[in-house]
Order: sequence, then C-alpha cells, then structure tokens
Amino acid sequence: MKTIIIIVALMLSISCVKKQVEDKNNALSLTNIAYGSDTKQKLDIYLPAERNAANTKLLVLIHGGGWNEGDKADFNLFITELQRRLPDYAIANINYRLFNNNQNKFPTQENDVKAAIDFLINKSVEYKISKKLALLGASAGAHLSLLQAYKYSDPVPIKA
Repeated sequence: MKTIIIIVALMLSISCVKKQVEDKNNALSLTNIAYGSDTKQKLDIYLPAERNAANTKLLVLIHGGGWNEGDKADFNLFITELQRRLPDYAIANINYRLFNNNQNKFPTQENDVKAAIDFLINKSVEYKISKKLALLGASAGAHLSLLQAYKYSDPVPIKA
C-alpha cells in the first residue's frame, strides 16, 4: 500500500510540472506559464537561441473567437513558421478568460491581455528579451491587440 501511495504521489507531482524544452542551441520553449490566478490565464513562450536583452524583440499572439471561444492552441500551427521567418523574435502565445454564462464580461479579456504583457515585460531580464513589443491577433484577438496598442503605454509602448 505504501508503494502505491508513493507511485501516485510521484505521478501527480510529475504531471503538474510545466513543460520546458531547451534545444542544443539554447532555444527554449516554456508552455502553460501562469500569468494570473485563473486556469485560463496561461501563456507559452518560445525563446530563440541567440537571444539577448538588447536585440530580441517580443511578438505576442492573441487568439480570436468572439471573446467566448478559442484558445492559444489555435496559433500552434504557425509557431514554427513564425520562428523561421522571425528568428530574432521571442514569441508569446497567450490565453485569456472567455465570456461564458454571463461570466468574464468585457473588459476581462482586455485586462488579461494587459496582465500577460505586464508579466512578460517583468520577466524580460530572466527571459533575456528586450522590451520592444509587437502584437498579432486574429479576429477578437486583433481587437484586443488594437485596444492594447492605443490605450496603454505602460509598462512599454506597443511598437506594432
């Protein structure tokens, strides 16, 4: 019985670990990083191998879905191509809380995007990335990108 408890405890602890993949060139992929306390407030970040705080810009992807559906996984098919085309960029792919059953009314989604950006900027030294930021969104994500760019210049202005 003691052995079963130990095995179950090990399985639970292993399954709760964030996925971190580093390749031989020092590129790093971190997935399902919490930027807030809600389960939907997660992001993935893909850091290039030769990154540095002076030159590695950040591209933040914001999924669409009419504020009531969608997921950061919607952009997963494009990550490799973006990395190929933008080798000097770190790429963050974020989730935000969705409107559901009269919960998470607007501006929850806007606030989540702001929180994710604040989190990423606060981690810029640790991630070895600059504070130069561009946003890319699809549909509702494009609207949220536009709101961020026009409304906020703190902690840094959005460049594109």
